[in-house]
Amino acid sequence: MASAPLPSYERRLILFLDFLGFREIVAETTDDPAVLGRLIAGLNAIARIVGDGSVESERVTQFSDSLVVSYRVDETSWVFWLLHAMAMTVVELAGRGYLLRGAVTIGDLLHDDRHVVGPAMVAAYEIESQRAIMPRVIIDPAVLDIAREHRGDLHTPDDEEGYVRSFIAVDDDGEHFFDYVSWRSVVEIVGADDDSYGAYLAEISRLIERGLRHSDTRVLRKYLWLHRHYLAAIDLFEAIPVDHPYRAQSPENCEMIASLPRLDALCAAASASVAAEQQRS
Repeated sequence: MASAPLPSYERRLILFLDFLGFREIVAETTDDPAVLGRLIAGLNAIARIVGDGSVESERVTQFSDSLVVSYRVDETSWVFWLLHAMAMTVVELAGRGYLLRGAVTIGDLLHDDRHVVGPAMVAAYEIESQRAIMPRVIIDPAVLDIAREHRGDLHTPDDEEGYVRSFIAVDDDGEHFFDYVSWRSVVEIVGADDDSYGAYLAEISRLIERGLRHSDTRVLRKYLWLHRHYLAAIDLFEAIPVDHPYRAQSPENCEMIASLPRLDALCAAASASVAAEQQRS
């Protein structure tokens, strides 16, 4: 009898996502069925990141609060489409009150209906846990080469790279990530309704306010990071000149965003706690 073929790796594009603070989220569900219902809706939303099944190499594994999606690297334009789906999901979940952390990279992977294993999975997990740290999705710049090579039929390599780069910002530490707070990312790139951006930032504000009250300095660092990006989004609107056409077009939006709390006192207290912890260590 012929033996079964040995398993082998494929070169694949991989996205790994998980929820920030999932243990505390789950703890809240035990006393309130409505909180559990919101969590299940959030988990269902993250599952919708996958395509319609038309891409043969698509593989999806969801377990607890984590999601792994992968494609063969030679799928046409799927760097762009995966980043697009990731961006929409991160924004939708933030609007629901959940922050995601993760990584997009490439590498050798065996991903089927039962298994997801290989150097690419290890790399994605390490990027998410050791480099992302904050509530952000790190994007490996190596995916740009894949995008250029396996581009859409009507796109030049520069075109395809430009489309992919639209999802990528560079953080203060040099990491490439998706900025889900800025107006450009949320409205211009993801396509959210401009009129809803103020309400979206208000939800981010509530998340930050709660996070900055945490007793764990590791958690405080994450929300201090988010607070910095939140203030940058507010400052952008406050800097719009009074005679700018946007103010005439969307005065309610401008007023609402300008009125959002800056949370300076909470930020100062959290920063002091972090500094004190650093001195003790």
